[in-house]
Amino acid sequence: MDANTLVQKLPPQFQGQLTPLVGGLTNRSWRLDTGQHSYWLRVGNAHSESLGINRTQELLAHQAAADAGLAPPIHYAEPALGLLLLDWLAEPDWQQLGQKRAPDLRLLITQVAKLHQLTPALSALSLNAQAELYLGQLTNLSADLKRYGRYFEQTRLNLDYVPVFCHQDLNAANVLGARPWLIDWEYAAYGDPAFELAVIADSFKLSEQGARQLLADYNAAGGDLCMRRFKARRPWVQWLTVLWAALQYQHTQQRDYRLLQQQAMCHLDVLLADIACG
Repeated sequence: MDANTLVQKLPPQFQGQLTPLVGGLTNRSWRLDTGQHSYWLRVGNAHSESLGINRTQELLAHQAAADAGLAPPIHYAEPALGLLLLDWLAEPDWQQLGQKRAPDLRLLITQVAKLHQLTPALSALSLNAQAELYLGQLTNLSADLKRYGRYFEQTRLNLDYVPVFCHQDLNAANVLGARPWLIDWEYAAYGDPAFELAVIADSFKLSEQGARQLLADYNAAGGDLCMRRFKARRPWVQWLTVLWAALQYQHTQQRDYRLLQQQAMCHLDVLLADIACG
């Protein structure tokens, strides 16, 4: 969809000049300037459903988080096109921020604990079902992928938990500004808080000591999570990344997805070896 076509799909009050933005692995984004206000505009990936993204649920989750002051307010949305319009927030995401100074993860985890206490009317996300969704679409499964899949059938990687409202993708690029805002709610659902914290630990490359502090801060903020459950979910972060990247590569043939898959497989080998030794 070109810029002119995109602008025409917006209500009159949002007509303006679009400037394309770089970055992002799934969607396309622009800065929209109307003369009175500046916005961030997103168009969803054409293969959203194949990636397990439910745009209606995304909006419900984002709105619930916005009502709680955890996400920026929505100005306009069109789920069928994956259109989402938010304020332009002139603050760096924590991926950029991390290049200058160490992020305050205690501040982030306080926001996460608040999120996990909300009770919007959403469905649950099963990590096993998500993996099966990706696997079912991949052609010519490699021996490595089949071998990894058997690991994730084990009970020790599927411990019981009480579902809470989770973002599910809190990598550093989805944490914005000093507040911080939590953005990109595509995979939000009821899920395992251990997976939520495992995503954070992976994105911020936390050491064993850093991960323990993360859990301590989460529990102090009202959460309830033990190290055993946290460790059981860490391989899941890499496994779903492997499958997601493989599926994206199958759709696009873009080399970045292949590299992401290979990196995640390397991390997965280390984590599974650690689980086996433990």
